[in-house]
Amino acid sequence: MRKSPSIFRVSRYMALAAIVTMSISACNLLPDDTTETPTSTPPPTPTIADGYGTLSAVKSITTQDIPGFGQIEIDLGVAAAAFFDGVDYNSFITAGGVTCETLNMTLNENNSYTFTPTSTEPSGIDFSGNPDWTVAGDGVVPAFSHTTNIGFPTAGAVTSSTTVTKANGYTLSIANVSGADSVLYMIAGVIVTEPGNSTSHTFSAADLANIGTGPSVVQAAAYKMESAEYGGKTFYFVNEKVVTQSVTIE
Repeated sequence: MRKSPSIFRVSRYMALAAIVTMSISACNLLPDDTTETPTSTPPPTPTIADGYGTLSAVKSITTQDIPGFGQIEIDLGVAAAAFFDGVDYNSFITAGGVTCETLNMTLNENNSYTFTPTSTEPSGIDFSGNPDWTVAGDGVVPAFSHTTNIGFPTAGAVTSSTTVTKANGYTLSIANVSGADSVLYMIAGVIVTEPGNSTSHTFSAADLANIGTGPSVVQAAAYKMESAEYGGKTFYFVNEKVVTQSVTIE
């Protein structure tokens, strides 16, 4: 039985780096004496403090300035899943094998599941259709298959400055957004949530006071959710479009 989205109780936001640091290069701020630019950073993904699992499919577009080439876009399809016992939402449990679009996801040491680009799938998962999930089941998590029917939201490119001056605050803006339940805005791990029709958020100097300086990224993640019941247990499915831009934090 499928439920239409209503009010989702979100306890915290997990970047994919927090659930698997070894699978995708996170954006750790680099020393001031290096010119290296982060090539990718895990997108922020909502985790729901309810039910028995959150499964997220993410279309990620990163815009970078490459010397000699100008701005280029890197398109990736990634996925993450976390399962719970229905009581403790700070610890993950196993759910057997998990696939997204028939591709096997990696079970990490903390019992989360992820899929990130590989040598055989350099662009990650093809999300040209509705994401299809299969969970083998384990313990309190039943076996099930689910195809989302909500589609993906759209989000335009980041239009903000590529320089973030901490003392002045920073307005993170995107060209457009549609079809989203909410939009997450993130600078160097500082994350805020805005309504689904939002195209910007202004971070104050106080918001940015504790972040580092150097090369980094800013991100906007538009997402929508649906829920479904399997074995009498509720699971949440997130479809997300995230846009990322390289910046320098001063």
